Amino acid sequence: MRNPLGVARLGPQESDLSGLDWMVIAAYAVGVLAIGRLAARGHDTAEDLLVGGRAIPTWAVLGSMVATELSAATFLGVPDAAFGGAWSYLELAFGALLGKLVVSVHVIPLYHRLGIVSLYEFLAVRFGPRSQKLAAACFIVGRLLASGVRLFIAALAFSVATETSIPLAIVACGIIAGLYTRAGGIRSVIWTDLLQALVFLAGAFALLAAAAASVPGGFEAIWSWAQETERTRIFHLDPVFTWTDGTGIGSAVVGGFLLTLATHGTDFDMVQRLLTARSGRAGGSALFGSALLNFPITALFLMVGTAIAAHQALGPAGWEPDSARVVPSFAMQVLPVGVRGLVFAGLLAAAMSSLDSAICAIATSWTVDLSGGHIGGAPLDDARLATRTRRASVAATAALIVAALAMAAYHAAVSQNAGGLSLVEFALSAMTILYGGLLGVFAVAVLAPAAGSDRGATVGLVAGGVVGLLLFLHPVLLGQTWLAWTWWIPVSACIAALATVAWPAPRRHADLDLG
Repeated sequence: MRNPLGVARLGPQESDLSGLDWMVIAAYAVGVLAIGRLAARGHDTAEDLLVGGRAIPTWAVLGSMVATELSAATFLGVPDAAFGGAWSYLELAFGALLGKLVVSVHVIPLYHRLGIVSLYEFLAVRFGPRSQKLAAACFIVGRLLASGVRLFIAALAFSVATETSIPLAIVACGIIAGLYTRAGGIRSVIWTDLLQALVFLAGAFALLAAAAASVPGGFEAIWSWAQETERTRIFHLDPVFTWTDGTGIGSAVVGGFLLTLATHGTDFDMVQRLLTARSGRAGGSALFGSALLNFPITALFLMVGTAIAAHQALGPAGWEPDSARVVPSFAMQVLPVGVRGLVFAGLLAAAMSSLDSAICAIATSWTVDLSGGHIGGAPLDDARLATRTRRASVAATAALIVAALAMAAYHAAVSQNAGGLSLVEFALSAMTILYGGLLGVFAVAVLAPAAGSDRGATVGLVAGGVVGLLLFLHPVLLGQTWLAWTWWIPVSACIAALATVAWPAPRRHADLDLG
């Protein structure tokens, strides 16, 4: 049986969550709403909504970073990648580690010194107001696409495992996240993320424990099987660089490095929580800490996929899931009542931990960069900005719901016409459309203080965005992938940087202290 978007549902014997499962999911949803409301109580100024009063503890910022990075694409896509192959996805983590080190040492402290509220105010200070507004618009569109993919992936799992349709699941997740984000802004996002991180990690451990219990010999047998079949292979050294896929170690490290520079240096969704830390050093420490935690957490989700593959090979016969239903179908067939609810609550947590921060960042950028006008270091007009930010949160929630539905349709087209991407590759590649242009312009702004101009940065953003869009669409347009997604950001970033420096900087920008 298929839903209206063409995704196969589980059979009747697998499609029912029990009353206890739904109670667990409902308890999680109520808990998140309660924490979001409590975090907002007594903190309703613009300073609290936008930057958390710049007083959030480092450990809380770190936990929120981890929760946001581990989206529904991680919860479903990483086990799916390991189920169908080896652990090559972990190659990206090495590039991400290098990228986060650079951003934590050189970029986040700079943003704190400038006293900015929105990341794109930096471009206003460095180049001029046009580049600020266009960069903010690029971020909003890019974040809608990237977060829309993650929301679609979460809804996909609920759709194939229950009688809930994809559109209904998308709307439900969006409304829940929108409610507490509107109430408390970034403060509610950070404190609810901590609960969500615990819930989806608990779900991952539950899946791993169930797989070990279903295989004779338990976890030891799973590990031996994984070693014998080379399922835990991480590095692909022959060849080092690959052009049509991202499995080569060189391609993965370069792609992971530049993707991380873009997401954590130019994407306000990630940077906003780092601006809530008490200092630039604290924000940088939280970011680098998330890079270190990325390795064991990613390995955990890879091990879940390998354990489910071992369950298929060594456990009871007759289980053949497709790539869209590896985790949900395993949970429905193997996990006991109640624990299944925990896993799906973990999936919901993974979805909302990315969705809430996207809503908050989009609303903030719209209010500050596009419709308000706040220059770094200036006092915040509490009443005006707070009201406009809450209204923008409602609009951002609706836009993300629409984006998720659109990305579901695009994923179906890619799968049909070009052989498709894995869920996690689809989620990562969606981020490359506009982030290459942003990275190229920001690189010029930080590395070459005397180069570029407002017009040059504007042209660079447009050029990088056009190239990024063409690269993203080329698998569908051409019927096959000519250049792997790991190279899309390097190509579009180089073009954006070249376009930016083509216009010389006015002398007034040459004296900007970025040191």
